[in-house]
Amino acid sequence: MQIMSDENAPEFLYILYEVRNRVGYITLNQPQKLNAFHLPMYHEIRRAFDMSAADDAVRVVVIKGAGRAFCAGRDFKYSADLQLEGGLSAWRREYKLFGGVTWFHPKLVIAQVHGYALGGGGSLALLCDLTFAATGTKFGYPETRHGIASKTMVWPWTLGVKVANEVVASGRLVSADDCKHLHLVNEVFPPDELGERVDAIAQSIASSPVGVPELVKRMVNWVMRDQGRVTQQDRQYDVDTAHWDAAGVVPSDWMQSAIAARRTALLDSLKNH
Repeated sequence: MQIMSDENAPEFLYILYEVRNRVGYITLNQPQKLNAFHLPMYHEIRRAFDMSAADDAVRVVVIKGAGRAFCAGRDFKYSADLQLEGGLSAWRREYKLFGGVTWFHPKLVIAQVHGYALGGGGSLALLCDLTFAATGTKFGYPETRHGIASKTMVWPWTLGVKVANEVVASGRLVSADDCKHLHLVNEVFPPDELGERVDAIAQSIASSPVGVPELVKRMVNWVMRDQGRVTQQDRQYDVDTAHWDAAGVVPSDWMQSAIAARRTALLDSLKNH
């Protein structure tokens, strides 16, 4: 087992990163906020992915969340503060690269998902090369009910146009079992087995001949690229710019309403578990 030594490891405030048995583990570590992310956390996620890409000892990467959820999406309080401070353009510039952290990563990236994977958190999970979820996990983009449109092409590419329109436009949450049926996730495991099962899958891939999983990923991505996915992903950012420009004039009370609505819905759901 290899674990990064303290003297060589960069300081992370919002995530954890370690290497064990040829697998790099990135853990979103803001459980008190259901791992909702902001720019500082996003920067750390990118750094961890860059480290795993450059480390020959890492064959596979697993990303997961601490606490009760994988990731509840964007930190709305942070976004509201950015809006008031006129800093949304900084978020827009950085977020343009978000989908690429998994797509362009040279190694297979596995999402280990539990609890909730909402908004950008759901996009992160679904943009991984393999996605495994615990029974009871909910995916979705509830922000659409509060004036924020989905900013990733993963939905129509994976679900097809009609289902993507219905799921994303409605903002409804989709169960892990339904996600498997819709080919959004590879497999669904009982919550108490998820970590062990994902570790076994990661170890199996890490034990493959050097370079083979990486080549498979490149070939699969080539197919998607040739079908126009990369072009469409670029087009997304043209829409994204308009989206954020519009967001810049959204009244701050709308943002606060979205914060309150999301927090209430999530807390109510968690109370029922």
